[in-house]
Amino acid sequence: MIDHPFQLLAKKINAADNSLRALWVVDENIGAAEITAVKPADHLQVMTNRYDVYRALKTAGFSVQLSDYDFSPMPASSFDTLYYRVSKEKAVVHHIINAALNCLREGGELFLAGYKSDGIKTYLTKAAGLLGEMGEKQRGNKTATMAAILCRGGDGERLDDKDYPSQSSIAFAGINFITKPGIFGWNKIDQGSQLLIDQLADEVKLMAHVPETVVDLGCGYGFISVMASRIVNATFIASDNNMAAINACTENFRQHGVSGSVVVDDCAADIELKADMVLCNPPFHQGFEVEDQLTEKFLRASGRLLNRKGVALFVVNRFIPLERKAKKWFKLVETIADNGRFKVVRLSNL
Repeated sequence: MIDHPFQLLAKKINAADNSLRALWVVDENIGAAEITAVKPADHLQVMTNRYDVYRALKTAGFSVQLSDYDFSPMPASSFDTLYYRVSKEKAVVHHIINAALNCLREGGELFLAGYKSDGIKTYLTKAAGLLGEMGEKQRGNKTATMAAILCRGGDGERLDDKDYPSQSSIAFAGINFITKPGIFGWNKIDQGSQLLIDQLADEVKLMAHVPETVVDLGCGYGFISVMASRIVNATFIASDNNMAAINACTENFRQHGVSGSVVVDDCAADIELKADMVLCNPPFHQGFEVEDQLTEKFLRASGRLLNRKGVALFVVNRFIPLERKAKKWFKLVETIADNGRFKVVRLSNL
C-alpha cells in the first residue's frame, strides 16, 4: 500500500541541499521497497529502531544507526534538517519532536509528515509550539500532509513522551517486568500471552521430551520467556526486531535469571539452531496498517526453526485464520484454547 505522507517526505529529502546536514528518522511504517524512493547521500544520516529496516537501509547504501531512538550521542545543534514520517505511538512521536529541539541548530527545520488520522495536524501544532514556528503545509493524496517547523530555539514545555528514554516496570503475579514506551503493549500484561502461558504446563506434559531449547519469536519485553522459564527448565532464545523490546527483554532475562540470549533479528532470520519449542504472540499490525503477511512470516519462521519433533504454540486474536494459514507449513494444527477473544493453536509435524 502506498504511503502518501512518505511520498511527500521522500521528494523533499531528495531535493534537499546536500551541503545541509540532515537526519532522517525511520520506523516500521517505511518498508524495504519504499526505502528505495530516497537516494543515499553523504550529508544524510538515518536512524531507525527496527532491525529489518536497518538492514534494508544498509543494503541500500545509507549511513544508518540502529537504536531505540537514542539521540544522546549526538552533539547539540548537529543537524540542519530532520525528516520524520510520524509513528503510530504518540510517545514515540513526542520523543522525536523533543529530540529535534536539541539536535537541530537554530534556524534548522523539522519536516513532519502523516495522515489526518495519524494526528498530523496536532503534532504540527505541538511541534511549532515547542520549536518555533510552522512553515507552509504541503498536501498530498488521501489527507497526507507535510510541513516544516522552523527551529527558533523555542522555550515551550516539552511534549509528554512518557519519559521515553527510561525503563519502567509492570507487575504480574508478584513478578516485576522491565518495560518502556516504544514496545507494543508496553504498559500492560498482554491477555493473549497470558492465555498461552496458562496452557504451557499441560502442553509440555504431552511432549515426548521436555523441551531443552525454546524460541520466543517476537518477544516484546519478554513476558512469555520469563513466565515460561518458571515452567520449563530450558535455554531460551528471545528474538525481536524492535530495539526497545530487545533492551527491555535483555534486562528481564538478567533480573529473572532466564538461561539463554536475546537476539535482535528480523523474525529470527539469522537464527540457525533447531528448537524443541517455539512460543509466539505474533504482531498483526505494522505501523498503522494491518499486515496479513506478518502472520505467515512468523509461521514460516517457526516451521524452519523447529526440529522434527518440535511443537509451536501460537496465540492470536480469534478472528485471525491462523489454522488455515498454518497448514502450509505444519501437518498437525489444533486450537487448544479459546477464551472468546484470543485462541492458542498448537502446531507440529509429528
